[in-house]
Amino acid sequence: MKITILGAGAIGGNIAAHLARGGLEVSVVARGAHLAAIQANGLRFTSPSADFTVRLRATDRPEDLGPQDLVIATAKAHSLPAAVPGLKALLGPDTPVIYGINGVPWWYFHGHPNPTWAEKRIDRLDPDGGLWDGVGVDRTIGCVLTSPMTVTAPGVVHCNWDKSSFMLGEPTGGLTPRLTGLVDALKPALDGVGATPDIRTAVWSKIILNLAGSSIGVLSASTAGDIPARPELKDLYRKILEEGAAVAAGLGVTVSADFDGRMAAMMGTTHRASMLQDLEAGRPLELDAQFDAVRDLARLAGVPTPVLDILVPLLRMRARQ
Repeated sequence: MKITILGAGAIGGNIAAHLARGGLEVSVVARGAHLAAIQANGLRFTSPSADFTVRLRATDRPEDLGPQDLVIATAKAHSLPAAVPGLKALLGPDTPVIYGINGVPWWYFHGHPNPTWAEKRIDRLDPDGGLWDGVGVDRTIGCVLTSPMTVTAPGVVHCNWDKSSFMLGEPTGGLTPRLTGLVDALKPALDGVGATPDIRTAVWSKIILNLAGSSIGVLSASTAGDIPARPELKDLYRKILEEGAAVAAGLGVTVSADFDGRMAAMMGTTHRASMLQDLEAGRPLELDAQFDAVRDLARLAGVPTPVLDILVPLLRMRARQ
């Protein structure tokens, strides 16, 4: 099985390293110093209980790799439209594409059970239709990732926990043979991969956590462990979770904010939100997918977002500093 990871940063590097160690034929598309280090020394993965290096094919030219049996796109959401030519170069007639991205996914309304919204496009995330029409929305497998990763040095990715989760789902719903076949192929090498018949619930469960964790992290430069230790941050975190859950409910998705569970899980951790990591590294922030698109969907569903309406302008100012 030929697999290419498009966007082999922290998350993509985690997936690539484990699949390659499991014996699958894996290539990565990366760039800059990270790419050069992988080409020279291999891709190294570290965690509290693991430290290993894999050798794999690495390039910044996806067209050199040819058609793949599976593509896993873990590039930032705002980078995907520009990545369309590279994605198309990796496709065979039936190649599925797993999109492991944060925020509202560009394919969100494909196969939506509400006929009012089914097949509605989110222009903010796919402005020229290159993903929907060019790559092909029918190739899409949604993916919700829970993996606190960091690129600690070029060619080195670190996971703060020993367990990661990679939940896959069809936008059209159900457990299709395509979906279960992918899980069966990946699971021996990628612990934590699973399938859900309802990917939108998984998407919203992650969105509300990112809304709270990313905004507080970026605006206060705090770690996850700082939030339960500070009453004022705890209160803001709760309000953002509840507001995000209300937007999901307006779209017909029920998610649990589980505030107490989140506080317990975050206590004492030093992980920094990926958006804060991007800010500190001078990279663009995923504000469109993680925040603006949520507000777009809230307006569509008629749900007010007073907290997000205050936070988003502040985040945009922070991103420009």
